[in-house]
Amino acid sequence: MKKNSKEMLLSTILCLLPIVFGIAVYNKLPQEIPTKWYADGTTGQYMSKAVTVFALPMGMAVVNMLVHFCMNTDPKRKNIEGVLRTIGKWFSPVLSILLVPCSLLWGLGYEIPIERIVPILIGLLFLIIGNYLPRCRRNYTQGIKTPWTLNSDENWRKTHHLAGYLWIFGGLLMMLLAFAPEIMVKVGVVLLLVLTAGIPFVYSYTLYRKGI
Repeated sequence: MKKNSKEMLLSTILCLLPIVFGIAVYNKLPQEIPTKWYADGTTGQYMSKAVTVFALPMGMAVVNMLVHFCMNTDPKRKNIEGVLRTIGKWFSPVLSILLVPCSLLWGLGYEIPIERIVPILIGLLFLIIGNYLPRCRRNYTQGIKTPWTLNSDENWRKTHHLAGYLWIFGGLLMMLLAFAPEIMVKVGVVLLLVLTAGIPFVYSYTLYRKGI
Protein backbone atom coordinates (compact mmCIF):
# COMPACT_ATOMS: atom_id res chain seq x y z
CA MET A 1 0.00 0.00 0.00
CA LYS A 2 1.37 3.39 -0.97
CA LYS A 3 2.29 5.92 1.71
CA ASN A 4 -0.54 8.29 0.74
CA SER A 5 -3.11 5.48 0.97
CA LYS A 6 -1.80 4.44 4.38
CA GLU A 7 -1.98 8.01 5.65
CA MET A 8 -5.55 8.40 4.43
CA LEU A 9 -6.61 5.09 5.98
CA LEU A 10 -4.95 5.77 9.35
CA SER A 11 -6.20 9.36 9.58
CA THR A 12 -9.75 8.28 8.66
CA ILE A 13 -9.70 5.62 11.38
CA LEU A 14 -8.55 8.24 13.89
CA CYS A 15 -11.45 10.49 12.83
CA LEU A 16 -13.85 7.66 13.65
CA LEU A 17 -12.14 6.67 16.92
CA PRO A 18 -14.33 8.93 19.15
CA ILE A 19 -17.29 6.74 18.17
CA VAL A 20 -15.84 4.00 20.39
CA PHE A 21 -15.89 6.31 23.40
CA GLY A 22 -19.36 7.54 22.45
CA ILE A 23 -20.75 4.00 22.35
CA ALA A 24 -19.16 3.22 25.73
CA VAL A 25 -20.95 6.13 27.45
CA TYR A 26 -24.01 6.31 25.19
CA ASN A 27 -26.56 5.25 27.81
CA LYS A 28 -25.25 7.85 30.26
CA LEU A 29 -25.52 10.76 27.82
CA PRO A 30 -28.46 13.20 27.82
CA GLN A 31 -30.66 13.27 24.72
CA GLU A 32 -29.13 16.57 23.60
CA ILE A 33 -25.50 17.63 23.80
CA PRO A 34 -24.18 21.21 23.42
CA THR A 35 -22.16 21.98 20.30
CA LYS A 36 -21.66 25.73 20.78
CA TRP A 37 -20.00 27.54 23.66
CA TYR A 38 -19.97 31.26 24.39
CA ALA A 39 -17.14 33.28 25.91
CA ASP A 40 -18.80 33.27 29.34
CA GLY A 41 -18.90 29.47 29.39
CA THR A 42 -22.61 29.10 28.64
CA THR A 43 -23.82 26.81 25.87
CA GLY A 44 -26.00 27.52 22.85
CA GLN A 45 -26.79 25.12 20.02
CA TYR A 46 -27.51 21.47 20.76
CA MET A 47 -27.45 18.23 18.80
CA SER A 48 -28.94 14.86 19.58
CA LYS A 49 -26.53 12.43 21.16
CA ALA A 50 -26.81 10.12 18.14
CA VAL A 51 -25.63 12.90 15.82
CA THR A 52 -22.82 13.88 18.17
CA VAL A 53 -21.59 10.33 18.71
CA PHE A 54 -21.89 9.02 15.15
CA ALA A 55 -22.50 11.78 12.58
CA LEU A 56 -19.82 14.25 13.72
CA PRO A 57 -16.89 11.78 13.54
CA MET A 58 -18.25 10.41 10.25
CA GLY A 59 -18.46 13.93 8.85
CA MET A 60 -14.87 14.58 9.90
CA ALA A 61 -13.84 11.33 8.22
CA VAL A 62 -15.48 12.38 4.95
CA VAL A 63 -13.78 15.80 5.08
CA ASN A 64 -10.49 14.07 5.81
CA MET A 65 -10.79 11.78 2.78
CA LEU A 66 -11.66 14.70 0.52
CA VAL A 67 -8.62 16.65 1.74
CA HIS A 68 -6.34 13.68 1.13
CA PHE A 69 -7.81 13.08 -2.31
CA CYS A 70 -7.39 16.73 -3.36
CA MET A 71 -3.83 16.97 -2.07
CA ASN A 72 -2.75 13.63 -3.52
CA THR A 73 -4.15 14.44 -6.98
CA ASP A 74 -3.11 18.10 -7.13
CA PRO A 75 -1.14 18.52 -10.41
CA LYS A 76 1.28 20.76 -8.48
CA ARG A 77 1.32 18.70 -5.28
CA LYS A 78 5.14 18.79 -5.18
CA ASN A 79 4.89 22.54 -4.55
CA ILE A 80 2.92 22.13 -1.31
CA GLU A 81 5.13 22.95 1.66
CA GLY A 82 5.86 19.89 3.80
CA VAL A 83 4.57 21.19 7.14
CA LEU A 84 1.42 22.56 5.51
CA ARG A 85 0.86 19.21 3.82
CA THR A 86 1.13 17.46 7.20
CA ILE A 87 -1.28 19.93 8.82
CA GLY A 88 -3.78 19.45 6.00
CA LYS A 89 -3.68 15.67 6.23
CA TRP A 90 -3.90 15.39 10.01
CA PHE A 91 -6.06 18.36 10.98
CA SER A 92 -9.39 16.53 10.74
CA PRO A 93 -8.41 13.52 12.91
CA VAL A 94 -6.86 15.76 15.58
CA LEU A 95 -9.98 17.92 15.61
CA SER A 96 -12.25 14.89 15.86
CA ILE A 97 -10.24 13.27 18.66
CA LEU A 98 -10.13 16.48 20.69
CA LEU A 99 -13.53 18.07 20.22
CA VAL A 100 -15.97 15.16 19.98
CA PRO A 101 -14.89 13.59 23.31
CA CYS A 102 -14.93 17.06 24.92
CA SER A 103 -18.56 17.52 23.82
CA LEU A 104 -19.46 14.08 25.17
CA LEU A 105 -17.69 14.73 28.48
CA TRP A 106 -19.62 17.99 28.79
CA GLY A 107 -22.80 16.01 28.29
CA LEU A 108 -21.69 13.72 31.10
CA GLY A 109 -21.35 16.70 33.44
CA TYR A 110 -17.67 17.55 33.09
CA GLU A 111 -17.59 21.29 32.34
CA ILE A 112 -14.46 21.39 30.18
CA PRO A 113 -13.58 24.98 29.14
CA ILE A 114 -14.09 24.38 25.43
CA GLU A 115 -14.73 28.10 24.91
CA ARG A 116 -11.07 28.61 25.84
CA ILE A 117 -9.56 25.48 24.28
CA VAL A 118 -10.93 25.96 20.74
CA PRO A 119 -9.73 29.57 20.16
CA ILE A 120 -6.29 28.72 21.57
CA LEU A 121 -5.97 25.70 19.29
CA ILE A 122 -7.15 27.65 16.25
CA GLY A 123 -4.82 30.52 17.11
CA LEU A 124 -1.89 28.13 17.43
CA LEU A 125 -2.80 26.63 14.05
CA PHE A 126 -2.84 30.09 12.45
CA LEU A 127 0.57 30.85 13.98
CA ILE A 128 2.09 27.69 12.52
CA ILE A 129 0.50 28.14 9.10
CA GLY A 130 1.58 31.79 9.02
CA ASN A 131 5.19 30.79 9.57
CA TYR A 132 5.15 28.39 6.61
CA LEU A 133 2.86 30.20 4.13
CA PRO A 134 5.78 32.12 2.52
CA ARG A 135 7.47 28.79 1.75
CA CYS A 136 4.47 27.37 -0.07
CA ARG A 137 4.81 27.49 -3.86
CA ARG A 138 1.97 27.78 -6.34
CA ASN A 139 -0.49 24.87 -6.15
CA TYR A 140 -4.24 24.26 -6.42
CA THR A 141 -4.97 22.90 -2.92
CA GLN A 142 -3.37 25.06 -0.24
CA GLY A 143 -2.62 28.73 0.20
CA ILE A 144 -4.24 32.00 -0.89
CA LYS A 145 -5.81 30.80 -4.14
CA THR A 146 -7.10 33.80 -6.09
CA PRO A 147 -7.24 33.96 -9.91
CA TRP A 148 -4.20 36.26 -9.75
CA THR A 149 -1.97 34.19 -7.45
CA LEU A 150 -2.71 31.08 -9.52
CA ASN A 151 -1.77 32.99 -12.67
CA SER A 152 1.62 34.26 -11.52
CA ASP A 153 4.44 32.83 -9.41
CA GLU A 154 5.52 36.33 -8.40
CA ASN A 155 1.99 37.32 -7.39
CA TRP A 156 1.74 34.10 -5.39
CA ARG A 157 5.09 34.73 -3.67
CA LYS A 158 4.37 38.33 -2.69
CA THR A 159 0.81 37.61 -1.55
CA HIS A 160 1.90 34.70 0.63
CA HIS A 161 4.79 36.68 2.08
CA LEU A 162 2.31 39.30 3.32
CA ALA A 163 -0.28 36.68 4.31
CA GLY A 164 2.29 34.91 6.48
CA TYR A 165 2.64 37.97 8.74
CA LEU A 166 -1.13 38.54 8.77
CA TRP A 167 -1.85 34.92 9.74
CA ILE A 168 0.68 35.08 12.58
CA PHE A 169 -0.94 38.25 13.88
CA GLY A 170 -4.37 36.65 13.40
CA GLY A 171 -3.24 33.63 15.40
CA LEU A 172 -2.16 35.81 18.31
CA LEU A 173 -5.46 37.67 18.10
CA MET A 174 -7.42 34.41 18.15
CA MET A 175 -5.59 33.22 21.25
CA LEU A 176 -6.37 36.50 23.01
CA LEU A 177 -10.04 36.14 22.09
CA ALA A 178 -10.15 33.01 24.24
CA PHE A 179 -10.20 35.32 27.25
CA ALA A 180 -12.28 38.18 25.80
CA PRO A 181 -15.96 39.07 26.44
CA GLU A 182 -18.54 37.79 23.95
CA ILE A 183 -18.94 41.12 22.14
CA MET A 184 -15.17 41.36 21.64
CA VAL A 185 -15.10 37.81 20.28
CA LYS A 186 -17.59 38.73 17.55
CA VAL A 187 -15.60 41.82 16.57
CA GLY A 188 -12.36 39.85 16.71
CA VAL A 189 -13.66 37.12 14.42
CA VAL A 190 -14.64 39.72 11.80
CA LEU A 191 -11.20 41.32 12.10
CA LEU A 192 -9.59 37.90 11.78
CA LEU A 193 -11.42 37.26 8.50
CA VAL A 194 -10.32 40.64 7.16
CA LEU A 195 -6.70 39.98 8.10
CA THR A 196 -6.37 36.42 6.85
CA ALA A 197 -8.63 36.51 3.78
CA GLY A 198 -9.73 40.05 2.87
CA ILE A 199 -6.38 41.84 2.83
CA PRO A 200 -4.49 39.07 0.94
CA PHE A 201 -7.31 38.96 -1.64
CA VAL A 202 -7.17 42.73 -2.23
CA TYR A 203 -3.37 42.74 -2.22
CA SER A 204 -3.26 39.97 -4.82
CA TYR A 205 -5.60 41.93 -7.08
CA THR A 206 -3.55 45.11 -6.58
CA LEU A 207 -0.42 43.25 -7.68
CA TYR A 208 -2.27 41.95 -10.73
CA ARG A 209 -3.29 45.49 -11.67
CA LYS A 210 0.38 46.43 -11.52
CA GLY A 211 1.20 43.65 -13.95
CA ILE A 212 2.55 41.19 -11.40
